Amino acid sequence: MVTQQENDLLTRTGPGTAMGAVIRAHWQPLALTAELPDERPLKDITICGENLVVFRDEAGRYGALERRCCHRSGDLCYGRLEDGGLRCPYHGWLYDVEGVCLEQPAEPAGSKFHDKIRQRAYPCIERNGIVYGYLGPGAPPLFPDFDWHAAPEAHSFVFKGYQRCNWLQSNEGEIDPAHLSYLHRYLNDEIDEDNSYGFDQFLEAADDTDMAVTKILRDIPNPRLEIEKTDFGVRIFALRDTGEFMHVRVTNYLFPNGAVVAIGTDWCLVQLHVPIDDESNWRYDIFYSFREPMDRGSLLRERLNTYTLPDYKPKRNMENRYGFDAAEQKTGTFAGIGYDFNIHDTFIVEGAGKIQDRTREHLGYTDKAIIAARQMLMAAATGSGENGLAVATRDADRNHFDNLVTIDTVLASDAWRDGWLGKHLARRRESPWAGGIEPVKLKDGLSTGQ
Repeated sequence: MVTQQENDLLTRTGPGTAMGAVIRAHWQPLALTAELPDERPLKDITICGENLVVFRDEAGRYGALERRCCHRSGDLCYGRLEDGGLRCPYHGWLYDVEGVCLEQPAEPAGSKFHDKIRQRAYPCIERNGIVYGYLGPGAPPLFPDFDWHAAPEAHSFVFKGYQRCNWLQSNEGEIDPAHLSYLHRYLNDEIDEDNSYGFDQFLEAADDTDMAVTKILRDIPNPRLEIEKTDFGVRIFALRDTGEFMHVRVTNYLFPNGAVVAIGTDWCLVQLHVPIDDESNWRYDIFYSFREPMDRGSLLRERLNTYTLPDYKPKRNMENRYGFDAAEQKTGTFAGIGYDFNIHDTFIVEGAGKIQDRTREHLGYTDKAIIAARQMLMAAATGSGENGLAVATRDADRNHFDNLVTIDTVLASDAWRDGWLGKHLARRRESPWAGGIEPVKLKDGLSTGQ
């Protein structure tokens, strides 16, 4: 349980807030490149309560500018993309991706006034279909050396979804592994896989067994949980001992607003919850695989069954009660709102209110990772405690995250401690894009299990 003051500190991210400064100190997704079509690659966005425009210039460079022109607040989302930048529709002032004012055509000939003008601008980087921006002070940190930033296009897929609630309750939902046995429970293992929306690997047999993962989650609803604090956040182990083998699911809290979770033995999913304002957020989904290329077309079609474009809002929502079906709740799914994990998660975190009231909660054993994550966030927001995190580093030697591993696998009950990492290293060696290269270094005292 936290106080109201602590809850406000943890959840508020607008300009001038302590948590807003923490979020801004890390590279954040601003838009999907799919939202910047060639015919007019410009998108107005809101992040942490600040209104921006994201655009791509004629040279292919990405930029993010304050939405209101610094001359007389013309709306740049209606600007003209031309002549090496974005031109305000009010008086024609032209800005490049760095906010430099290139032209002021209404000023007298020969005027140098434009040399004194800078539109607020933020540096941007594009990776695998997402434009990231650094909104903090000073020079940006290094762009993190995460596996999903290195994965080739064929081995990755990105999308996003709108959630009508505070970013923190959405993020905390991702680092609670016990809820898989309830919120995401399928009451049987024979369903139309077209309804599983990319999570059909949960219907398949667990690694080296004939038991579906969904059955393991049903049969053992109270996993043993262990956590380890790391330089990227928190590593989370959910352990379910069947008596024949140990089902090991390793997931991660990625400081400050992300999670990295497993889908089967090969697929990984990064979920970044980016505040729009204090009462809504974008969940950016980044799928990547080590061994096999992804069927990106099928994944997109599945999401278009779930979300509407161009607003990326879920078709099942508060207004239609998420499609709740009492008959399905009896025979099909635990929650009765379909088979899509994305909708399950959206439904449950939105139901907690626009900003969850943590003063009335009672945390238990299954909330270990949530407690650890809050401690890290509070320490960062207040400047208290020692910060051993490296996810916004400017030191190249610390910008390797080979220890950030997620996997869903089975092992002998007495071999899980090292075995999960050995299986990850094996799939890495078999990977066409990461194969043959041993990790730069293994941190946090990890061993290979060899």
